[in-house]
Amino acid sequence: MKIITKIVAVCCLWGLSSCDSYLDVNQPSIYTDQSLYKTPADCEASIAGVYSQLQTVYNRNYLEAIVLREDAIKNMNNNITRFTDTSTEKTWETAWKSLWVLVSRSNKILDNIDRVVFSDEDQKNHIKGEAYAMRGLAYLQFAWCWGGSPLITTDLSLAELRKVKRSSQEETYQQAIKDFELAYDLLPEKRSGTEVGRITKYAMAGMLGRTYLYMHNPAKAVEWLELIIAKEPALYKMADNYEDCFDDKFDNTSERVWEVQYMGDSTGKALGISQTFNSMLLASSINLEKDAPFLHNVTFKGPSGTAQVSESIWGEGVYEEGDIRRAATMVNNLYYDKDYQHADTYTARKFLKATQTKPGSYDEWGNNISILRYTDVKLMYAEALNEVGYAENITTILSIINEVRKRAGLEAIDATRLNSKQATFDYIVHERFIEFCYEGLRWPDLIRWGLAEEAMKKHFSLKNEGFNTATQTPMYAMEKRNLLAPIPQSEINAYGDGTIMWQNPEY
Repeated sequence: MKIITKIVAVCCLWGLSSCDSYLDVNQPSIYTDQSLYKTPADCEASIAGVYSQLQTVYNRNYLEAIVLREDAIKNMNNNITRFTDTSTEKTWETAWKSLWVLVSRSNKILDNIDRVVFSDEDQKNHIKGEAYAMRGLAYLQFAWCWGGSPLITTDLSLAELRKVKRSSQEETYQQAIKDFELAYDLLPEKRSGTEVGRITKYAMAGMLGRTYLYMHNPAKAVEWLELIIAKEPALYKMADNYEDCFDDKFDNTSERVWEVQYMGDSTGKALGISQTFNSMLLASSINLEKDAPFLHNVTFKGPSGTAQVSESIWGEGVYEEGDIRRAATMVNNLYYDKDYQHADTYTARKFLKATQTKPGSYDEWGNNISILRYTDVKLMYAEALNEVGYAENITTILSIINEVRKRAGLEAIDATRLNSKQATFDYIVHERFIEFCYEGLRWPDLIRWGLAEEAMKKHFSLKNEGFNTATQTPMYAMEKRNLLAPIPQSEINAYGDGTIMWQNPEY
């Protein structure tokens, strides 16, 4: 059972009692923290509110913004895909604010939980660990995406908040590491029963591995990633089939280390994922391959536009012949309302397979969204091993790569193809592109590798991505400033002090 069932039951109470003070001017309330945190059940209700906010973060907020940056998304009439966005871009503002709600709700728990008497100390520790994990996730995103944020680790009034100076990227990363480490010490190894879907210890090991790679510290990444890999196959292993990584039938299984929980329903009353970069909307818009079995009969809403796939990934030579991930990731030959065929546009279909629960409408698909997949853990480990020592680690690296290739329907390769550290790095860069596109990893990967400008220059030189054939020049271009997202102008204005909250360069 998904934790979402608990979230639905308690979030209305939490929404009434919590004024996410990092966003709005506080209003008088009959509720106080002292009245809210009296029993373990109160703390469970509060952490459910944090899980609920995680759904908001990944439901057309943060995830949408960073996926639109990918070179796998077609250039459309969108400022983020064209890199023409400014500090007033609403998508970035919404993403920033939704992450701050995650911090705010986590801090409320951490400030108040120790006054509550628990008969089960493990229950208390697990809730604290979840709050640290959620806050750490928010600060990780603030670090790599915006280059740092104020570090708020206790619940503050709006006036107090406005006095906290923005921290550097390094300091923000360090806060994420601290939170993930605290969570690792407090969380259980695994979940069972009604707790399946809640965060675990080894999810934190994986996130620490990711954070250290973002910070260019592969040796520390290896240390943390080895902790989770040591639990294979008892707790984790790669899914047998690539599509199983995205099918709701396999939510919370061994591939899915940490997921955002969603619930589909056929009654029109479920809380489900809504239109994440329109892959879900696509399912309601078309009938694929004339009623393919993994699509359900939902109301026609009109063709999707914002899930279109870039030539950067559908173009010739990107996928090896026989790679099943291509068909699982994108599709053309779309049949709108069964009759209208449009064969020239590729559209994302990665999250369309819902076989467990029939959705009642286009925004009630029950597919979870992975924050961390085990395949990501394995490929991060291979990358980190290559960085710390190609020669002594190539056997392990090859084993991981061939495991991924086998699932993709490809033949194994040998060391002659990965005959140097650079060749191995280049292979992993491409492998991560086709394995994880549309999952929110491509853009931070390109940034940490120092390849973002090169990749986007190539992207915008393609005919279908805005290249002007008359002048033989691209119409759009990424600039160095785009390595960081803009701090929302509303935040800059609210602080009103450039020594406390300042804008990123050239915005």
